[in-house]
Amino acid sequence: MLKLTRKTWAAFGYKGGGKSTLSQFIGAEYGDKCLYYDTLHEVPPEVGFHVFQPKNRQNVGELLSVIRLIQANKRYRMLIIDEANRYAKPKPNPLPQAIADMNDWARHPQYNLSVGYVARRPTQLNTDLTEIADYLFIFQLGGKNDIKYLNDLRSGLGDVVQNLPPFHFVVVDQSRNWEVMRPVDIDKIKRSGGQAASDNRA
Repeated sequence: MLKLTRKTWAAFGYKGGGKSTLSQFIGAEYGDKCLYYDTLHEVPPEVGFHVFQPKNRQNVGELLSVIRLIQANKRYRMLIIDEANRYAKPKPNPLPQAIADMNDWARHPQYNLSVGYVARRPTQLNTDLTEIADYLFIFQLGGKNDIKYLNDLRSGLGDVVQNLPPFHFVVVDQSRNWEVMRPVDIDKIKRSGGQAASDNRA
């Protein structure tokens, strides 16, 4: 079992590769304590967690307003931001202060908040989020820059990701050790309680 309490994580993979299914599975584990920021309005209606669909998917300010509300009411234990690269663009773009602050909240018990960032490619997301994340979930990628970035992060990681079977993914921990996992069963996206299961080792 992966305990994601007060952790940050990022999920990467191409469209249709499985990253959204995994992210929704994690959201379902938290039930009504999870808010999923559904940038592209793609989350199906039957999920067991809360979904926010922004009116303007390009508007960073709308996300920052949601983050401030989460900070104020402390209702949620998991925030998942889909298409996070739209709001936390790669360097040299600065990381919006509210996102940087929220990333720090995950370390403090008074907030008790976990945060997940979902993007297609690691080179599209601000590296401040990727490189201090407690966990990375990476599906098959083939872009030259992405493979190089992952190999620089940990020798051999990019090569493993490049050769993953369909819908399989790699879990990378904070020490940057990794393990290949089987696909998540979509039927398991349901309400559960408090931590994300990862009992599907390849």
